[in-house]
Amino acid sequence: GGGLIGILESTGAVDKKTSGILRGAGALVQSLQPIGWEEERAIGGSLALEVFKNFGGQYKNDKLQRYVSLVGLSVAGVSDRADIPYHFAILNSNDPNAFAAPGGYIFVSAGLLRMVRNEAELAGILGHEVAHVAKRHALKTIERSKTLQGFSQLTTSILDSDPGVLDNIVKEMSATLFTKGLDQNLEYEADKFGMDYAYRVGYNPGGLRDFMKILGKAQGSHSVLLSTHPTPRSRYGKLNAQAKRYGNVSLAPILSQRYSAETKGNL
Repeated sequence: GGGLIGILESTGAVDKKTSGILRGAGALVQSLQPIGWEEERAIGGSLALEVFKNFGGQYKNDKLQRYVSLVGLSVAGVSDRADIPYHFAILNSNDPNAFAAPGGYIFVSAGLLRMVRNEAELAGILGHEVAHVAKRHALKTIERSKTLQGFSQLTTSILDSDPGVLDNIVKEMSATLFTKGLDQNLEYEADKFGMDYAYRVGYNPGGLRDFMKILGKAQGSHSVLLSTHPTPRSRYGKLNAQAKRYGNVSLAPILSQRYSAETKGNL
């Protein structure tokens, strides 16, 4: 056989039995190359339009927009993937929601911001969404999906020449984000890193944990956060255990007054 395994076989570096195992393993693993940055941005941009379309469009308030972006960018700047641009937008919806699309597009609803009590909570929430992008959660989910079976690589030229491919990817990602939800372990991972990113900036790391108590009380709302994520109670438990590892953070700021000052009259 050709390819790398064939070469290893012919040089005697690998015996027949091992090469058989390697070939078998290769067939089991989805052969799609990780999705590149240009493609990620194209997918994320299309998905961002879907978010706006489905969740009330943009909430227009320049002061609030600047404030949310400032907190978001400070958290993104200490993330594991600080080298891409991040864009933060507020959705004109009363339901408490937050979303992250590939390519660094992050959304929080006005309804969510009305429930938040301080900047440390906001930093934790935005940290959770940044973590989804930094850890490529939605992309990894789509890379393993039926939509991309049969592709060895997703390139911009494929996306340009066959609009159906992008449509299918966006459709599947929309269903995952808005209806089915990501794998629950990925949500716990985003919580873990979201808390850590807020802490790296200098915020009290308990913000995301504390927000879970408030979110738990929003049960009757049309919140995707409640329908697709693990329960606020289970998330609280894990985050609380993690918070204890940071030692004494009693002096780390939560910035309630600044949050009130920045949001008052703008929400």
